[in-house]
Amino acid sequence: MLAGVAAVALLLTAGCSSSSADSHAASIPAGLAVEGYGTASAATLKALARDTAAIDTVGISGVSLTAEGGGVAASSEEALAILKKAHADGKKAELLMNNIDQAKGDFSAEIATKMLSSEANREFVISGLAGEVEHGGYDGVQLDLEYLSAANSDDLVSFVSELRAALPAKATISMALMASTSPDAYAAAGYDLPSLTADVDRFVLLAYDEHGSGFSEAGPVGGLPWMKEAVAALTSLVPAKKVDLGVAGCGYTWKTSGSGGVVTPAQARSKAGTRASWVAAQGEWTAKLADGTVLWWSDGRSLTTRANYAKSIGLHGVALWQISTGDRITRAS
Repeated sequence: MLAGVAAVALLLTAGCSSSSADSHAASIPAGLAVEGYGTASAATLKALARDTAAIDTVGISGVSLTAEGGGVAASSEEALAILKKAHADGKKAELLMNNIDQAKGDFSAEIATKMLSSEANREFVISGLAGEVEHGGYDGVQLDLEYLSAANSDDLVSFVSELRAALPAKATISMALMASTSPDAYAAAGYDLPSLTADVDRFVLLAYDEHGSGFSEAGPVGGLPWMKEAVAALTSLVPAKKVDLGVAGCGYTWKTSGSGGVVTPAQARSKAGTRASWVAAQGEWTAKLADGTVLWWSDGRSLTTRANYAKSIGLHGVALWQISTGDRITRAS
């Protein structure tokens, strides 16, 4: 879902995911759906308790494809605890399946290809996901397969169609999409969106990682002009009412020497102090520290800005990655 997956995991285990003051809370307009993502962790459970009144669906980042692409691990006790809390609060819960290489801590095109290109592997994976829905109690599955290519396109369509046939009729299938700014670029990224639309209930546009430490120069995490281009390209291919706008609840640092990293909005504010500046054209904050370190981050105000935009153009909703690092989410009165 976000570059630097391992860094985000370390951020959580280090205890840096505390909620921030209400003055930084996001305000979501009525009638717009909200999905809050979280890893299978105590930090997510705590954030869910904080944000539950504003959330409709909890996306639990729970299972990865095996290294050979022939299966998925079972949900952890932590994931099931979040599922239980979501249902107790009257919320839906989706199980996220990803193609993260656990040895490297990042998404793997090779692992995804091993699964998608093999009918037997697809069958094993689908069996595992169907079992999680039928016996674990998840309301649906979200496919977060990243760094695909056009060569994966037909197999991805087959996989989704086969998954739809295996799941109960009431179970949903959603799909996370890496952002592209042209229709052709979505096809090049392995997403045959016109063919996928029949079996996918909702597409989540991951409108972040326009810039990030370790893979680009300093810049907005997912600035408004770039985000709007990606939305326009996507909604030329699928109905707007099937699209959720993915928003980051974190930021990046770029140091003058050495490596940067991932920061929560609260950490960014603490580091930046009075140097923090809201860039309205990008809908994000930035700062340059005394030592030359540059920060860009997406916070509650950023989410509010994007939620209002999503509502104005008729999107289904917004999706925050992730609630344990982001600011509090509220509903507009």
